[in-house]
Amino acid sequence: MALIHPRSLERWQEWRSTRRRAPGVHEEGRRALRPLRPRTVPSGYVLHTRDGEAGATGRVLLGVDLPVGTTPEGLLAALPYMHGPAMVLTRAGTDLDEVAGPEWRHESVLDPTSAFEGAGITSVITLGWHLGIGHLVHEWALGAGVPAAVVQDDVLTPYAAPLPPETTVLAWSEEDGDFHRAQRDDIDVRVVGSQRLWQAAHEGPVDRGGLEDQPVFLGQLGAIELPRRLPLATADSYCRSAGALYQPGLLETDRIARAAHALLHRRGIEFQPSGIAVRDQNRPIVSMLSADVLEAAVRGLPAWVHGPKLPAWVHEHWERYGMRPTGGDPTPAPPLAADEPARLIAQILEGTA
Repeated sequence: MALIHPRSLERWQEWRSTRRRAPGVHEEGRRALRPLRPRTVPSGYVLHTRDGEAGATGRVLLGVDLPVGTTPEGLLAALPYMHGPAMVLTRAGTDLDEVAGPEWRHESVLDPTSAFEGAGITSVITLGWHLGIGHLVHEWALGAGVPAAVVQDDVLTPYAAPLPPETTVLAWSEEDGDFHRAQRDDIDVRVVGSQRLWQAAHEGPVDRGGLEDQPVFLGQLGAIELPRRLPLATADSYCRSAGALYQPGLLETDRIARAAHALLHRRGIEFQPSGIAVRDQNRPIVSMLSADVLEAAVRGLPAWVHGPKLPAWVHEHWERYGMRPTGGDPTPAPPLAADEPARLIAQILEGTA
């Protein structure tokens, strides 16, 4: 199954607006999904600027949105490998260790696009234009004729947001790149791999000697791609049949999610606290569709996916990423390139790769 909305951000926004939202948690997403126009650009930005090494030319602009529960590893991890000048645009109040050093200057700006003009920007990169800063950066780049890139930061489903026009996607794999450009003629693909999985592989495997027998099911009641009854039924059936713990997802904070948690409690399912990262798990992991399954496999944890009654596209998703369903062998660690994705991203942005 291909992308539902391969080109139109507006249609994707319309679909997104029909999906449930947890009050408060998704307020930032709701504002970001509105198409930005010059007269309605919100205030409250900080432009972080760093000079490059002597003789380095060109300037890379990184537009950093921070969706709930995620960190843009592929974006920020590339900064140490960039030799030329760099600019990072964030919302005011965003604290990033990567731009906290003495070599960085910080300027509050109301209209970032005015600061972009004349700054010598030769490439831009974001997580996409479906969030506020990404939209602003890509609209400016399109108008200025500056090459733009989007770095993949998660596994892809048919409900992923469309890429901006005339964009290079820095994909985890050829299959992911093909998934994005299947219905587009204006998308280039460069395969760089996943920074998240690369880092997991280089942090060392989990000590299997201390592994608990009881698995944990990573909850996904906040996944908007599926009706909430499906992830609830999947978690309920698996946890009761396997005696697994349930770990709520970070977005499971609204009234309906809390009611679902109460139901699981009444059915005798034990909970594990929300927010425990894969690197801190010491038990087998099961989920529906999550990059956590791949990270667990890389770290040496047994990991599976589960959902025999989920739509066909979910099973296609499992196959594309090599995720193994429960009842068989665990998911194998995906192949990883020898070079760090962050280094490749920096080279691509600076034109040396």
